[in-house]
Amino acid sequence: MRPIEFQDNLSKTQAAERMNQIQKAHGEMEQRLMAAALKDKTASEMERPQAGEKTDMVIIRKDQEKQNKQQQHKKDTRKEDQDQPEQPPEHLDVAG
Repeated sequence: MRPIEFQDNLSKTQAAERMNQIQKAHGEMEQRLMAAALKDKTASEMERPQAGEKTDMVIIRKDQEKQNKQQQHKKDTRKEDQDQPEQPPEHLDVAG
């Protein structure tokens, strides 16, 4: 190997080493940033109140049951009105 080639290869080796170090540091930095972002997101999720899906369903179910009872009551009332024969109005004897 000639001295000029050796010197050229040596200078390229140092540049390649620096490039590898930069790429490695960049990868580690990205990983740290992602971990920090995930940690922040997790912390904010823990602070935020959870949605009460079950509670909402209970309220909706109660409202539906109430509506069903009202509709059933209306049907029962109509049926009772139809079942009762019409009675003639009472006459009051005011002439004494």
